[in-house]
Amino acid sequence: MDNIKAEVLRHPTDIDWMRCKLLAASTQGHKHIVSPPDDAWKVQMLKCRHSPIRTLMWTVRLEVPYWVSVHLVRHKHGVEHYVSSQRNDRQNDYDRTAARQDAPVTHVMDINAQELMQMARMRLCGQASPQTRGVMEEICEAVVQLNPEFDGLLVPKCVAYRGCDEYRPCGRYERSADAD
Repeated sequence: MDNIKAEVLRHPTDIDWMRCKLLAASTQGHKHIVSPPDDAWKVQMLKCRHSPIRTLMWTVRLEVPYWVSVHLVRHKHGVEHYVSSQRNDRQNDYDRTAARQDAPVTHVMDINAQELMQMARMRLCGQASPQTRGVMEEICEAVVQLNPEFDGLLVPKCVAYRGCDEYRPCGRYERSADAD
């Protein structure tokens, strides 16, 4: 999508990962953590999607068409959306009642690691609109650049599940037999 840029304003740091490890250890009865998590531990924790990864947070700012923003706000667990208002009493750039669906909006998301992976599974799907898929690709590229442990984990659901459960598969995988 032309001129779409995902700007990451916040991402997990070493301190956030240390907290994640502490929380994971506490679920197993361990009280003291002395070593920071290594990359292998991070990747395994993300793959198994245990609850402490929900403490790993991103804030991402996008400039997108209104209708693409609508696709993203459908995700509501583990994410908060802050979308610039189109209300006529809040802005005077255009008349909302006559606004086109491609009017640009600023869309900021606070999103945790678990929902980020889930959103990628849905919005990278071959059945997602190409424009929304392009925005999600930008988000994923920005995330992996800052947090390489996510490389290979922000994938369409057919790749994650090795099969498709959509009514009309895009062709990457055939429809799974158990999807019916």
